[in-house]
Amino acid sequence: MEARNSVPDIDVVLLEVRKAYRLLYTYQRRVMDIMEFVADQTSRRYAGGWSKFSASSPKDGKGSLDQTWAWDWLNMYCYEFWFGEKIIDGNNISFSVWLVSDTGFYDTASEDALDISKFNVVEDSITKLVFVVGRNTWHSGFETFESILKKNMEKYINTDEKGCLLAKSFNLSFFTNFDHSRACLKEFIIFCHKNGIPEISILPD
Repeated sequence: MEARNSVPDIDVVLLEVRKAYRLLYTYQRRVMDIMEFVADQTSRRYAGGWSKFSASSPKDGKGSLDQTWAWDWLNMYCYEFWFGEKIIDGNNISFSVWLVSDTGFYDTASEDALDISKFNVVEDSITKLVFVVGRNTWHSGFETFESILKKNMEKYINTDEKGCLLAKSFNLSFFTNFDHSRACLKEFIIFCHKNGIPEISILPD
């Protein structure tokens, strides 16, 4: 292909973009493997999900370039993996895992999701998973999701007349292998049992 008006600095940037996409593929494949592990260990199945930071990517011939964010093409920046509901001993137990690929936006007081210069610096941000379980209740949507992240909560407990909602965060780097991942899940299960949701469990050792 003949290059016209090629600028060396742009070529360097595009090289980094190609590297970034291949890195994102590897990262997202790893996250999907972790979610399969979570589904297997909790005897659940992945039942769909939602992009939590932006809208879903336009598809099927729909969408508008001037009315969407570039974030809309990066759904796994923040994503909720939904593992459905189960009736256990008469109680409705809902479960999901939030992937927060970068806490940079949530670590600051910024309300501008499009100005990444206001995000927390990447060196001080983290990548984490937030395990969320509800007993006869569920989170109210984006407001609860955002408020939990904005408060940088490691643990969240909300009990009312309807039921109980719990959330616990883990750095994604803890999920390096089977044993470490199992240890995180066990810690989450203990947290649930101590705080009003004894119905959720993982496979025995």
